[in-house]
Amino acid sequence: MQKKSTVAEVWQRKYPEQVVLAITRADDGRTNVMAVGWVAIVSDEPAMYMLGIDDNAYTLELIRKNKEFVIAFPGKAMAKETLYFGTVHGHDIDKGKASGLKFEPAEKVNAPLLADAVTNIECKLVTEYRPGNCPLVIGEVIACHVNTDENIKRLINAGTGYDLQ
Repeated sequence: MQKKSTVAEVWQRKYPEQVVLAITRADDGRTNVMAVGWVAIVSDEPAMYMLGIDDNAYTLELIRKNKEFVIAFPGKAMAKETLYFGTVHGHDIDKGKASGLKFEPAEKVNAPLLADAVTNIECKLVTEYRPGNCPLVIGEVIACHVNTDENIKRLINAGTGYDLQ
């Protein structure tokens, strides 16, 4: 049975949901990483992803400037770092370095891969779209990488308040 509800109430019950990291690089070499909850595949030919990123995010600024980014699916062991990436702004800090995680060079973009992630997806910016108050960036997949350890499981957000598991 269903009852009339609000969007806010419905969103409280949408979990679990995926968590991904958007990785960019600043001109001075700093690695910027941001946790992104609003993510979707929007095309399979060519393969494309959509990320919803707030206007004031340093990640959005770097994507607009560099026209490229990496999407990384973090493993369960990265919950602490993922929370850090999602709650600290990167305008004045090298979040990659501060996290203590390892990064490695990407194949086609200047932003690095997260070495111990489940997967890394290199993207070039195709377009930005604003259907509401949050900009959506669309990136075409230009290279993909998977972790050699198939036992690493993806981190998810299991509930409100960043219940990362």
